[in-house]
Amino acid sequence: MVLVGCNTYKSYLINDDLCNFDDPIFILKEEERSFDVIKYKTAIDIALNTGRQYVLIDNKHLYIYTWSDDKSITKTIKDKKSGIIKRIGYDSIGKIKSFSNHHIYNSDYLQDIIWYDLDGSIKKKEDYRKADKYPICYREALSIVTREKRRKDSIAGIEKNKLIKKGKKYYVWEVYTKVPKRFGKGRSRKYVIDAQTGKLLAVRKVYMATNDVL
Repeated sequence: MVLVGCNTYKSYLINDDLCNFDDPIFILKEEERSFDVIKYKTAIDIALNTGRQYVLIDNKHLYIYTWSDDKSITKTIKDKKSGIIKRIGYDSIGKIKSFSNHHIYNSDYLQDIIWYDLDGSIKKKEDYRKADKYPICYREALSIVTREKRRKDSIAGIEKNKLIKKGKKYYVWEVYTKVPKRFGKGRSRKYVIDAQTGKLLAVRKVYMATNDVL
């Protein structure tokens, strides 16, 4: 089944406040530029010996610390309300190595991924936001689909893609919804959003193996 939307959402193009990129979850704080390995020595030793993660939770965030065999550290911060994840990599002595963000619905990066030199200066930066191709940001696409989806469905995934239609290339967001568990397994939907205009290009039925989040 293919449904073609006729409404455009140009208001989203001039309302980037919805993208929320100035939220602290997208920003590397000064105190996050290093990791206190002495303070967490006991937790590091336990993690290395048992293979477990170290988890802290407050009212708004979930913090997960993981250690590799070489004792490099990954700090993951999940904002429970927005679903945005901040991920910071450190070396074995707590110096910053990398910084990135993604959404719980997708492992693709939402902005830049940044790599750092030993002195903390930026070594390399790669743009994943690609605002020239995707002026409609992830959150705008999610908002559009929230308005269009079936009430009983919930959003389960989002990803960037490219679509060739009648010889024309479109940069699109593909947003997946899932059927609630009480309705059992079955067909769900993929919403295709023009990332340049916000127009709903198509809705396609798709099969999902389970009701788990993609």
